[in-house]
Amino acid sequence: MFFKTRKRVLLLEDDPSMQRLVAKILGREGFRVDVFLTGRQAIAAVKSAAYDVLLLDLMMPHEGGMTVIRHFRVNDPAMLKRSILFTASPDSLIDALSGEVPTVVQKPFEPQQLIDAVRRMSQQ
Repeated sequence: MFFKTRKRVLLLEDDPSMQRLVAKILGREGFRVDVFLTGRQAIAAVKSAAYDVLLLDLMMPHEGGMTVIRHFRVNDPAMLKRSILFTASPDSLIDALSGEVPTVVQKPFEPQQLIDAVRRMSQQ
């Protein structure tokens, strides 16, 4: 018997209401969403589990998405190709990272925009 494994999404997000919203939206689409509050936790999680997509909030008080990006820049650049910037950051910061991180979902976002971005990234 064949069992389809659920695609795994790592969500780095500090806002509890945003965590619940994203987990609910993506969960309905069949994704498994694991939530992390710091970049250090997210990096450790990637070392111990296989994630199809990294959804990274850039603007966090401590160890946000930039911590994760800096780590993978040096240690596993291919992992950045599975990352989505999930942010309300200024366009200039997003533009600076666009060569490394292929997809951006800007907050506030439309649910379908998030779903489409995660689907595209998970199929690579």
